[in-house]
Amino acid sequence: MIADERAGTTVVAAALMVVMLLVGVVLHDVAALYGARGAAQTAADAAAKAAGLELTPYLGVGNDPRGAAVEYADRNGADVVECSFGVGERYLWVTVRVHKSVDLLVMGGRKAAVTATARCYLDLSPSGR
Repeated sequence: MIADERAGTTVVAAALMVVMLLVGVVLHDVAALYGARGAAQTAADAAAKAAGLELTPYLGVGNDPRGAAVEYADRNGADVVECSFGVGERYLWVTVRVHKSVDLLVMGGRKAAVTATARCYLDLSPSGR
């Protein structure tokens, strides 16, 4: 009777190992998605700041905000999806949206796209607050 109980424990332990392995793979994909989201946000922030500084009359070094956004997004491993800007009476703003791909294990090695958006506001008033 003791031998029968040991065999049952072995089957339960083997089943739990398979479940723990699957949970580990799912957690890997979740961590990869969060990491890619953070990297995409960093790329969007850098691209928006670069595009904003490109348009600033005080610090601007050119007149190509989209080119600056693409350059800084590329440096961070992302692609610019959208880059829009506007100039108000006292403010300049730039909105950049980027996407970054990440490999997933659960989906058989498929890639998922993660997007992030950043906006840069620059005060053009002489006082600068």
